Amino acid sequence: MEAFTTEWGEWITHKVFFWETDNERKGKLVRAIHHFGMNALVVMIVVSHTVYPAFWLQSIVVFFCLLVWIQHITCNGCIISKVEQKLIGDSSSFVDPIFELFHIQPTKELSIMTVTLISTIGVGILGLEWIARVHHKLLHVADFATKYVADKME
Repeated sequence: MEAFTTEWGEWITHKVFFWETDNERKGKLVRAIHHFGMNALVVMIVVSHTVYPAFWLQSIVVFFCLLVWIQHITCNGCIISKVEQKLIGDSSSFVDPIFELFHIQPTKELSIMTVTLISTIGVGILGLEWIARVHHKLLHVADFATKYVADKME
C-alpha cells in the first residue's frame, strides 16, 4: 500500500506541477504546501475550540484529522512526506527539529513512529471530545422525545 500510494502521489505531483521540470523544486513545492496544510490544520483546531467553537466546524476538523490519521496508519507514515523526500532526495521530516532539540539522532523509523504517535494522540483526544459533544446534544433530543411520547400516551 505504501509503495502504491507513494508512486500515485508522485504521479499526481508531476501532473499538477507540469510546468516545473526539476524534481527537487517540485519536492520543495510539495513540502511548502504540506507544511502550510499541516499548520493550517493546527490553527483550525485552535480556532474551532477558542474563537468559533461551532459543532459543525469541529466536526469538519475532526474529519480531516481522522483522514490524516488513517493515512498514517495504513501507509506507515505520511505519504506526502514520502513523496517530497523522494523528489528532493533527502530524508528530513518536520519532526527533525524536535529530535535536534533533545539531541536524538533522527532515523526514518523514529520519524514515522513520532508522526504516527502525534496523530494518534491528537485524533484520540479530538474524537473523544466530539463523541462527548454528540452525546451532550443527544441527551436533549432523548429528553424531548421522552417527554413527547409521555404527553402522547396521556
